[in-house]
Amino acid sequence: MEFLCPNHRQQFADLPLEERKDLWLFWMENAHDCSEQGQWRDVISLAGSAFDLACLHGPRDESCMHIELTLSAILVSRALSDRGERAGMDAVILRALESLQHPDHAAPIDGCCDIHDSVSVLIDPSRHADFFADYLNWPSLPFVPPKRATMIRTLH
Repeated sequence: MEFLCPNHRQQFADLPLEERKDLWLFWMENAHDCSEQGQWRDVISLAGSAFDLACLHGPRDESCMHIELTLSAILVSRALSDRGERAGMDAVILRALESLQHPDHAAPIDGCCDIHDSVSVLIDPSRHADFFADYLNWPSLPFVPPKRATMIRTLH
């Protein structure tokens, strides 16, 4: 499951790490605002775009977005699950795990976080809320009211 179009994926992959992190935070903050307004389709689109951005593999010396990848994977997978999109939720978690285990992320980088914690959090949903609370200044994970169908938009 991908949320960004191929053109934007390439464009964002070329950004320096700090610009990617700023864009990631902008999308996650907007996802939070949308969750407070009950705009769940937009939450999925924005958090999904943040997730795609965090999955991009930049230059070897600046590819550390493990925490961002984990946080956005938690939010978008939770939103998809709460909307009845179990297959989408599973696809996001699987893609997050694959991305974290990619050779570019496997070897530690000086000053970078340990991927093992991110992997263990992703495979244990009971740890999602605490991990989310530890890294983002949100009162809790947004609750998405159940709905039978979800349309997922691609940002262009």
